[in-house]
Amino acid sequence: MEPDEVMMEGLETAGKNLARKIPKEELLSFKPTGRVVPVDNLAKEFGLMRDACGRKVTPEILGRICRKSGTHLVKLVSPRVDGDHAVLRFGPAGESKRFALLPSVNAADIPFAKIIFRPLEIMGHSPRSLVEHVMNPDDISERVCSAFEAAFGAEGLDAIRSALLGSAPVVTKLLAGEFPIVFIPSPKGGDLQVTPVSPAASYMGMKDVTNPYFKKQERNAPRVPRGRWHWQSVSGKPQNISGAIGGQRRRFLAEMPRSMDPSEAELYRFVLGGEFPRWRERDVDIWILRYADRLDEGREFNNADTRAGLDRLADILIRDANEFAAETMEYAERFADAEHIPREKLEAPPRAAQILLRRPWSRGGFDRARRALNSAHFDHREKLYRKPGGD
Repeated sequence: MEPDEVMMEGLETAGKNLARKIPKEELLSFKPTGRVVPVDNLAKEFGLMRDACGRKVTPEILGRICRKSGTHLVKLVSPRVDGDHAVLRFGPAGESKRFALLPSVNAADIPFAKIIFRPLEIMGHSPRSLVEHVMNPDDISERVCSAFEAAFGAEGLDAIRSALLGSAPVVTKLLAGEFPIVFIPSPKGGDLQVTPVSPAASYMGMKDVTNPYFKKQERNAPRVPRGRWHWQSVSGKPQNISGAIGGQRRRFLAEMPRSMDPSEAELYRFVLGGEFPRWRERDVDIWILRYADRLDEGREFNNADTRAGLDRLADILIRDANEFAAETMEYAERFADAEHIPREKLEAPPRAAQILLRRPWSRGGFDRARRALNSAHFDHREKLYRKPGGD
């Protein structure tokens, strides 16, 4: 389809939209309504919005709405904030573009606010409200302002420009019992009182982030993400905070991961390519050193009973070390599955002698244990254990 045909089709659609009875919610809204309007029809669209409001829109009303619009809405902290001390304006540092505002007006002024804050869906352009066109003009902003002036008068447009482009009213009063207060050293000496407030955009952004978590799970569709969420009602009449962000505030609970104990941390590192975890069973070192003593004693007193006792002690140590290795590998495979690591990439567990030796030792104990676990007797018993049926 040629561009001219697209434009003609758009104009015909717009004409049909204007000809039918238009629901009020399509004309007055804080969100895009789907009404695509040619730029030449903007004056008529503003006239429809004025008529849908049903009340006289005066410069005083328009100026009041703009003066009570800010980047930070103090009522989000407390709904009992005085209406004249309810908004702040802070722009991002180092940017020439002016910041986005949200209104914080009484419920009676919401229909008026929906006129100047409605995102106008102008054919061939991104949706932007009159407020955005005044604060950050683009190539059609002058035509948008002229269309508004045709419907509401030059004084109304001047009141909007004066309130939006000027400074916001200074907040000098807060309810001390409801606001967090922080004192920091002032460069001029003494203390500076600071009250943290969040930008209203974070409230809107939070809703955009969390909405996918509450979608209905469709059969055979990708799994819908879930989470732990907490709702807090900040006002019985949320529209008095801002008609643009009415509803409950939604918070999520973020918890720090539980600290791993040493065994878990070593297991996790092993799965990611680290050393095999240490065997931390109590008193194992005592039995290893007892085996070392029996091994030394066997050089002087050697008979069937002492040899059998030495074999049993070595076999117990080898059996228990191998059971630890098998159990550890089972846990490691679960970790690997959770991290999407192929089980084949896991290193094989070390020999029993290495498992037994890798533990804290007292002074002198390590050398005795190493000689015993590297002895020909222990090596022989370990080879017998590894033979089929050797367990």
